[in-house]
Amino acid sequence: MRQDVQPRPIWVSRSLRHCCGLILLGALIAPAFWARPTGVAAPGTLQSTGAQDAEFYANGRPYLEVPVEQLIEHIPELSPIHPARDQRALSMVLEKTGERVDEFLRDIVNLAAHEEVKQEKLSREKSVQTSQHWEYNYLILIHRDEHPARLEEYRTDATGKPVTQRGATKGYSVTSGFALKCIYLSTAYQPESTFVYLGDGKVDQRNTYIVAFAQRPRHTTMAESVIGSWGSRSVLVQGIAWIDQESFQIVRLRTDLLGPPLLIGLTRQTTEVTFAETKLPDTKIALWLPSLVNVYAMFSGQAFRNEHRYTNYERYRVSVKVMAP
Repeated sequence: MRQDVQPRPIWVSRSLRHCCGLILLGALIAPAFWARPTGVAAPGTLQSTGAQDAEFYANGRPYLEVPVEQLIEHIPELSPIHPARDQRALSMVLEKTGERVDEFLRDIVNLAAHEEVKQEKLSREKSVQTSQHWEYNYLILIHRDEHPARLEEYRTDATGKPVTQRGATKGYSVTSGFALKCIYLSTAYQPESTFVYLGDGKVDQRNTYIVAFAQRPRHTTMAESVIGSWGSRSVLVQGIAWIDQESFQIVRLRTDLLGPPLLIGLTRQTTEVTFAETKLPDTKIALWLPSLVNVYAMFSGQAFRNEHRYTNYERYRVSVKVMAP
């Protein structure tokens, strides 16, 4: 049994960018989306589901259509799982999880963190061919003076100047923008996906509900854009969320392409985010933010893996000094 959640009014917005590129081959894959309130189309969203889009999504098989036993073979971290006997708990889980995500979107403030990035090129057997390691200052800024509010994430150097992640010109994958991955389960965007309660499991000794979702091609206002020498192409995702059974906080989230995009060579992009509770030292706010992110992609026969580690989150403030002439 599947559940299509009915829309509920809430005003949220987000800008999420994460790119995966091979600059040496003249290709830059940059999945990105700009999300606006439910029912409002936005730049980068899927605008049509014509013959090409139908063929695109026909090439994929959503998690929702796969028996749990087969899904475990494809996603080993699902094991051990106690499969759900029915879907009666799904409405309650989605409602309470949506409330938690809404609270996060309401409470998030400007943040700075230390980010370590390891980029790898892999062989078809997934052994490491080459790798490189970088460190950045990572900023998450919320613009509440705009309507709806806009959030942006970017990297800076030691002096605070914005920088792009290194490695793209050497043919590595470039990925970023994970703070708002939970937005798929927000109250506003749940109606744009179909959900299935897979069962119960554990994450770091936490009892969790495990819920799969897939975006609905004809109902979404939020999409990711694949950008390269071919231009821009909108793609949708599917995913699995591990949700704490006491707090209804998303503690782990995995997303995959809903189907392999045609003609551009991207056959897989898997993003796995582990969230951790972050208590800001100068406020009473506790936020669940990415602590570890792994991205695996397959592009034109080349495999890539990026690991991101985030530490030392703190509230980011800009001070202005006014001096007399």
